Amino acid sequence: MKIAVCAKQIPDPALEITYNGGNINRPDEQVLDDTDRYGIEVALQLKEKFDAEVTVISMGSLGTEKGIQQALQMGPDGALVLEDDSLTGSNSLMTANVLSELSKKVEADITIFGTESTDGYSGVIPQQVSRMLGVPCISYIKAVDIDESVTLTRQTSTGSEKVVMPANCVLSVTAGGVEPRYPNFKDIMAAKSKPIERISIADINYDAQQNLEFVDIKDVSTTKQGEKIIDEGEGFQIIIDKLKELKAI
Repeated sequence: MKIAVCAKQIPDPALEITYNGGNINRPDEQVLDDTDRYGIEVALQLKEKFDAEVTVISMGSLGTEKGIQQALQMGPDGALVLEDDSLTGSNSLMTANVLSELSKKVEADITIFGTESTDGYSGVIPQQVSRMLGVPCISYIKAVDIDESVTLTRQTSTGSEKVVMPANCVLSVTAGGVEPRYPNFKDIMAAKSKPIERISIADINYDAQQNLEFVDIKDVSTTKQGEKIIDEGEGFQIIIDKLKELKAI
């Protein structure tokens, strides 16, 4: 079994995010998106059960590759990373195209994601990748039971459901679905010698063409005070009147 697991490098959330032309300014040193740790943990549990090969896949500005190292420290075997200026400002569809090609390049049977990145929040990449790979997507996984087969519990709008993992598929794992492991000193040192293959857009079967145009970013004021009303029994009528004023009812 071969597994590709996506790991995204993002600016440190503890620092202020700034923009240039609609794109996030990305420093040389970025960190692993915490949401991806859950997908990596599932990949490693599958690796331990089925002796699978786990490869981290990633695209974007590489910089010092600190985030990639943090992913490898958890236990994957290596990484395939793509950096290309033509991908700056990629929308979800471009990102999904590239990640699906990276998954093909490592010949992955299973491709695993977190639910969404914390610097983009589109939440649609796993589903788009599954469509491009032509395999089913099991999304919003909140629990994993690995025995002779793999049973996945996924969150639904009405509760949850259990699904037996097929041999070829895309998975997206929610925060809290599993408990990500933390690397020890030995893991941290071992990650330094793991192979990282660095490629460009010319090395995959995809012609990147930007189809979005940045117009403007506007700040949303958070200082405006709302109107304070003391409910003396007629609060419901005030709400109804306000909804009518807004033509919501």
